[in-house]
Amino acid sequence: MSSPTAPVPSSASEVLFQGLTRAAGVGILALVAALVAVLLHDAWPVLSRAGEYRLFTSAEWVPKPPGGGSPVYGVLAFVWGTVVTSVIAMLIAVPLGVASAAYMSEIAGPTVKKVGAFLIELLAAIPSVVYGFWGLFFLAPVIQRAFDAVGGPNTGGNGVVAAGVILAIMILPYITAIGYDVCQAVPRSQREGSLALGATRWQTIWRVVLPFARPGIVAASFLALGRALGETMAVTMLIGNQAVIDPSPFALGDSIASRIANQLNEADTPDFRSALVALALVLFAVTAAFNIGARLLLRRLAGGPRPGGKGRGARGEGAAAGPKPADKEQKPDGAGPSPDPRPLPAQSRAGLWDKVMTGVLAAGLVTTVVPLFLILGYITVRGATAVEGSLFTERTRAPLTDAQFAQFRAWQNDQADYPVNEIGRPVRRGGLGNAMIGSLMIVTVATLLAVPFGLLAAVYLAEARRSRVAAAVRFVTELLGGVPSIVIGIFAYSCLVYPFWYPDNFGFNGWAGAFALAVMMIPIIVRSAEESMKLVPDTIRQASYALGATRMQTTLRVILPASLPAIVTGIFLAVGRIAGETAPLLLTAGQNDFWPVTLDGTFPFVHPRPAAQTPFLPGYIYNYSRSPYADWRDQAWGGAVVLLAVVMLLNVGIRLVAGKRVVAAARAD
Repeated sequence: MSSPTAPVPSSASEVLFQGLTRAAGVGILALVAALVAVLLHDAWPVLSRAGEYRLFTSAEWVPKPPGGGSPVYGVLAFVWGTVVTSVIAMLIAVPLGVASAAYMSEIAGPTVKKVGAFLIELLAAIPSVVYGFWGLFFLAPVIQRAFDAVGGPNTGGNGVVAAGVILAIMILPYITAIGYDVCQAVPRSQREGSLALGATRWQTIWRVVLPFARPGIVAASFLALGRALGETMAVTMLIGNQAVIDPSPFALGDSIASRIANQLNEADTPDFRSALVALALVLFAVTAAFNIGARLLLRRLAGGPRPGGKGRGARGEGAAAGPKPADKEQKPDGAGPSPDPRPLPAQSRAGLWDKVMTGVLAAGLVTTVVPLFLILGYITVRGATAVEGSLFTERTRAPLTDAQFAQFRAWQNDQADYPVNEIGRPVRRGGLGNAMIGSLMIVTVATLLAVPFGLLAAVYLAEARRSRVAAAVRFVTELLGGVPSIVIGIFAYSCLVYPFWYPDNFGFNGWAGAFALAVMMIPIIVRSAEESMKLVPDTIRQASYALGATRMQTTLRVILPASLPAIVTGIFLAVGRIAGETAPLLLTAGQNDFWPVTLDGTFPFVHPRPAAQTPFLPGYIYNYSRSPYADWRDQAWGGAVVLLAVVMLLNVGIRLVAGKRVVAAARAD
């Protein structure tokens, strides 16, 4: 565990410090074990009677049969919707992501490479509820026009196609970021050898770079697929939420995650709730399998080519060999190069093909970053007029009628009187101030819970690099980072909303929401902090020990201060990751239309019984976006602008301060 020169703990404080770091590391193992155990416990009543409920054999989902018969909890329709939308997303995202990665790695100049990577990272930072909001008002109408052009039905553009396209946009940054990194890992000698043998740049990319990077690209695709399978909010807003199996491209559908988000809060019987948790367990198992496979591939790639290894691409078969033009071949007795047997038109075709494919790869990068500008531009333009003082200072209230809202807008332009209600009193328009404060409270408490725990675990991993326990902790931490947010929400729901370990129910509360977000933050903090501490040279540690410092003193006074900038960067990236989270809070924090304080004037987090529902901004954006009232939709636009601005400022500011590229997939993979 320790380095050879590390001092043996000799004081109670040293023993306590090492015990805390080890406990935090092992605590991550316990956390993931508890997550699996809770899911199994809550899902067992239905899993143990899977045949009776037709769990894995039916596409019907009838929790409350009209005639009072036995309920049916068939998952096949949700599995179908999840698989179809994910396949559509992968068919779009993988070619675009690989093309973007290859262009940035092999062709783009330094400026284009830097700007492209930065824009792709920003695309990964957009909250899923904002993706869904944009998809609902921009993407779905575009798809509906395409349906109309081919004689399709009027679904408003919603359905499996819309959900698949929005998923493709969401997973593109992960494929591109990891693909870029693995392409960069190709030894320079292989590129130069290929070019020296007369290969064009495209031939080098196709026959050398991509074969070498193939394991990493496959791993990136697995990670992206796991992300697509577990996405909740954007899919819920676009898929149509119809539990049917229909191969038509115009069909509506439903997914595992969207069904859980829509119905868990309505589950009023133990078996109904257990069936939804069983869905979450299936989702967890599938995403975990893809994440484990992806990480094993990445670890294999990180090992580099085997000396004299056999196989394809990076593992042998002369990846650097590339094409072997005849004009470079030698005659048998060293008589010099032979005349070029290839006619000039073949060379011209190779050069032309190189130019064409360069344009194709460049178009792939442009296509990848265009959605970022569409989302930022569309939401900013549409929502700018909705960002006004009352949005921040007023709590949520009943909506204005459409006539009152139209008169309110006219009054703002000095074209009408201020609207009044049915008894002649001026109407009071609501805002989202309470939801903004509630979100701030939940995120703050989540940060206070996650940061100390994550830093202690990172210290343990950085100082116990060769320990088998540390290797297990590191692997499980990476696995925890890939767990869908809806599954973590169910874990918090089962522990702190309707706890199986307590005879009474807590109800929706801010503590449960903060706990769910803290669990999501821990892998990001641990990963960034450990990597930054690893960069501190061992000579500095040795010098500290030589001066008589203890391990705790060395860690607290030398290693952590040297790593602090990168650690702070990781913390802010984690905050940006959870700031727009919606799905876990829908299952835990609840919503109310009042300021987030209890009747005695205290915040819910210090209330003796944490049963106070806490409003949060992404939840109101989600609910208001689907409202029939123009007033609430307008407030949803304003809320989306505010949320997007906060997340973008966090990510842009941190990257500018950090002054270096941060891989987007490290945030939520």
